[in-house]
Amino acid sequence: MSDQQSAPSLAYSKAHNAEMSNNGKVALVAEGGGQRGIFTAGVLDTWLDAGHDPFDILIGTSAGSQNLTSFVARQKGYAKRLIRGLTRHKRFFQMGRGLMGKHIVDLDWYFDKTQEANRLLDLDTAKANVADREILFTATNSRDRQAYFLDPMKSTHNWVDLIKASSALPLLYKQGVPLHFDVETKQAANTDFFLDGGLAAPLPVTEAYKRGATKIVVIRTVDRGFQVQSPWLQKLSAVMCATGTCPKTIDYLLQHEQAYQKELAFIENPPEGVEVIQIFASDKLQSKLLGSTDAQLRHDYKLGKQAGSAFLETENKVIAYQLEENRQPVAPLFDVTDTPKGMHSKDSAKYSVKSEHAALNGKRPIKLPFPARRTGKIDKVDKENRISA
Repeated sequence: MSDQQSAPSLAYSKAHNAEMSNNGKVALVAEGGGQRGIFTAGVLDTWLDAGHDPFDILIGTSAGSQNLTSFVARQKGYAKRLIRGLTRHKRFFQMGRGLMGKHIVDLDWYFDKTQEANRLLDLDTAKANVADREILFTATNSRDRQAYFLDPMKSTHNWVDLIKASSALPLLYKQGVPLHFDVETKQAANTDFFLDGGLAAPLPVTEAYKRGATKIVVIRTVDRGFQVQSPWLQKLSAVMCATGTCPKTIDYLLQHEQAYQKELAFIENPPEGVEVIQIFASDKLQSKLLGSTDAQLRHDYKLGKQAGSAFLETENKVIAYQLEENRQPVAPLFDVTDTPKGMHSKDSAKYSVKSEHAALNGKRPIKLPFPARRTGKIDKVDKENRISA
């Protein structure tokens, strides 16, 4: 097997401008996917080991919101333990409960278990680590079917309740999770039910851009060749929705598909000066949304660890190469068909890269444990000394 095939896969979108904006932010987007989120857990656990957290904005959908929480809480292995343990428990997922009018996926039991002493999230550490940046969880309001971006640092709701709202799969968790919001300046409150963020915002890359991100790293929980548009769904909807009204299940699936296609179009053609980096597994993921075996989950966690390491190695290799050549950053730098001068072909073939990276002012890249957050406008010196560990 070639290096290109065996190395964890990194897919970089087009970067139209070599010089990123001085006040641009770095964002991390974590896709959902149920138990497939164990791949994301592997990536983030590797970054915890390396002390890599340069992100100004973090946005998670469903399982992605759980993964990002354990990441900023600095609890390595937490997400993996819950996915391998709680989500495989017979109490969590039972199709038969739907026939009795109960939740097929029992999120109430799941999140109650996270309140036990041996499963507590270190929310004090999480809050301290995001005090001067944004962390958001996507959720879909069942009333208007729009995407909402829930901020646990500003919300009056418990942090865990917002994760729960982001993870409430339509139909599998009944009507959704109730959240209360003040209505304008009145004392009255509005109660809405929220469903899984994957319905209206399955891949919230556009939202990261709207919030000022010019470099967006996206951890994907699908295979590289994933096609969101499903021919069978289109045929089924044409028949089932012919009268002008769709069954709720079909309607949800169509909304998810359309929202996903919109985000993929943004990734393929980002605005000028915006770089989108996608992290995929090097091999086909074995786990499913629900009902995965422990062996499948362990396989995908390992792929996540490999992908996380490859991402860090790629960034450091590119920076080191630029420094050796004493060149300013350019984009695209290289890809598997364009081997840079001085770099062996076997090294370049290991990575599929089209990216731009900050210079380190003549210094070689070093690792620091969780570099300090950048606030306000970034001046030239700050940008040149930005470190990706």
